[in-house]
Amino acid sequence: MTYGTTEFNPGTGGDRLLNDALGTVDGAAAPLNAKVQASKLVYGASGEAISVTETRGLPVANVSPTFWRVGFAESGSGLQGLAAAEMTLVQTGAGMAVSQSGGNLVITTGTTANSETVLRSNLTFRGALLARYKAILSQRIVNQTFRFELADLIGTGLSYTINSATSVTVTFPTTNPFTAANVGQFLRLSVITGAAGIPGRYAIASVSGLTVTFTVAAWPATGTGTLTLYGHNWLANEYSGTTVTNSSFDCQRRGWNSGNTTATISTTASPGHVAQIAFDVMAASLADALVASNAGYQWSNRASRIENVPDEDVNLHFFLVVQNGSTAPASTTTLTVGFMQVEDQPRQKVRTASADPVGSHPQPVQVMNPVGTVGITGYPTAAALADALANPTVTQMAMLGMLWNNATWDRTRGNTALSVEASSAKTTTGQGATQTNHNARGVQLVVNVSAATGTSPTLVVRAQVQDPVSSNWVDIPGAATASITGTGQTLLTIYPGANPVANAVVSQPLGRNFRLAWTIGGTTPSFTFSVGALFIL
Repeated sequence: MTYGTTEFNPGTGGDRLLNDALGTVDGAAAPLNAKVQASKLVYGASGEAISVTETRGLPVANVSPTFWRVGFAESGSGLQGLAAAEMTLVQTGAGMAVSQSGGNLVITTGTTANSETVLRSNLTFRGALLARYKAILSQRIVNQTFRFELADLIGTGLSYTINSATSVTVTFPTTNPFTAANVGQFLRLSVITGAAGIPGRYAIASVSGLTVTFTVAAWPATGTGTLTLYGHNWLANEYSGTTVTNSSFDCQRRGWNSGNTTATISTTASPGHVAQIAFDVMAASLADALVASNAGYQWSNRASRIENVPDEDVNLHFFLVVQNGSTAPASTTTLTVGFMQVEDQPRQKVRTASADPVGSHPQPVQVMNPVGTVGITGYPTAAALADALANPTVTQMAMLGMLWNNATWDRTRGNTALSVEASSAKTTTGQGATQTNHNARGVQLVVNVSAATGTSPTLVVRAQVQDPVSSNWVDIPGAATASITGTGQTLLTIYPGANPVANAVVSQPLGRNFRLAWTIGGTTPSFTFSVGALFIL
């Protein structure tokens, strides 16, 4: 078989490998849409290697993550249209009804005790995933349970025998997936036919051969029939009780769960809510949102699990189970489901400083180009940055760099300009106010004399830095202008590494605290001048 210049030589009597779509099989062209996987590179009992020669790349196709969504656009009794193709109505409970209308799945509960309706996705999901559904309940009363869960299917149509009101034995036809090591683990017994068994989550009492005996409660004393075993592993959100803003969230791994957490949700009353179960193999969480449009981030985290979550290799169906209690409910409740969906979520972690999340559970990150601000849990409300910021005692964020000044934090500056001496008339020697250099290496000082009067008036402007110990002021060597006798501008540059020019350029750094000083001479002199500073990084 040849693929381009690729040659597979299985040897005499060896298995022949099919070609890819662009290759040939025994000299004949393969179908254009052929999709073939070469999975065996050895042949014969001794596993002799197949010689492979390759001179150009083989085509590789990326497989998109699974996205499964079921809506209920068609109308009629039971499941219709897409829903009928994607889901199985396993059982409609006595006194219950399942239909599609108005773009929704509608299930009415009736009032028959222990009645159970079960729907199950035909497709299974595994590993990290995101499941969503929309639900509305016409009322919340006791003795009714509505459960949306991702769970593994163990067996259907399994024969059972009731030993007593507290013991039932289930028989597998060929292979028993359980051993004595599974005693104590819990599974769900469901879709019970024959005797009036009560659907529920029960523990394995014993395992022998092809049989598994469960400890049950309030079953008939005797009887036989068939049932479904599922839910050795699951993630579930359940509605029971009378509070429209409550649900119960939990997970189970290999028969062990943590116990339901009562989650405070938006509401199950009209117009209902959209629930979301997020599972990344290491943790699971429940979030929900109101159905109404919202300009901001809609999802609110409600509950989480970081233990007893299913393993990544477990195949999970999406179940919808409606069950009446052992005591008949007082009246019929209507469950309206807008959609059900599951999406694969490849595990692509986002980490800060190579750290796994340490909070209650991972938080979704939303990139929206918002009109306002986007809050990040754990950080304070955004505020304008300022200098002299004290060491924080709570989490703070700064989009600009901050520099430590040995006492507080200051904002980092770029090349900046400011007035260090406002224009005014001066007749005597003096000094200006203390100036702060935040992070510049040097400065250009512009002395602008707008008026000079008197007899032989002279003005010399110089720069000084402050000794941090004594607080005395010291002239920067060479940082002084030549004698100024009239109007005009004079430039004095202070910068480390600059080529020195007498009374114009000084090769010196500029300290943090500096000021200007001036000496005025002559007879009745007066100078009107200002000084501007151009800080240079």
